[in-house]
Amino acid sequence: MSAAEVSNNPAVENKLEDGAAQTENENASEKTENVVDTGNAQDDNAEKQDAAVEDTKKESETATVTAKAEPAPKCNVHKTNFEKDMIYLYQFSRTPLLPSLSPYCLKVETWLRLAGLKYENVDHKMRFRSKKGQLPFIELNGEEIADSAIIIKDLSSKYGKDLDAGLTTEQRNVSYAMIAMLENHLIWIIFYWRAKFPDNVL
Repeated sequence: MSAAEVSNNPAVENKLEDGAAQTENENASEKTENVVDTGNAQDDNAEKQDAAVEDTKKESETATVTAKAEPAPKCNVHKTNFEKDMIYLYQFSRTPLLPSLSPYCLKVETWLRLAGLKYENVDHKMRFRSKKGQLPFIELNGEEIADSAIIIKDLSSKYGKDLDAGLTTEQRNVSYAMIAMLENHLIWIIFYWRAKFPDNVL
């Protein structure tokens, strides 16, 4: 069939027009599908980005909370290179005749010797006091303990050293009364004598 016959034949022209229309419809539907696919892909990318941002926020918040919950340990003792379980005793300087001029320092050191605990006298040249402003005090495993009564109580509990374990109830009462008399009454006489006659003390 020649081109002139095709152009003069209405049936052929209708078929050609129908084919062209169908092709245009298919092209339009493909474009629509491409647009929908592109839109879905963009939505997916946006959701992934939002999820990544949320994860980053959660990680930063977790890191912040962890940093706040676990501060760096601080060493608030004078003996920073301490030996584990070694008791470092801070007291007044020794004299030629007495281990200590302070009855409380003498009390703690005597108790340490009787209990058989490993301790070391720190020669601090009278530079240091406890956080309470007292002597004696001890440092044990990076922790400071002050006040002679508290020192003995804590060490007794930690090492299971009860020097009064063999005493009867009556003997414990006498011991308590004797300690109270010495620490609350006789101590002031010692302080007076020490201030009144410093030559005899030294």
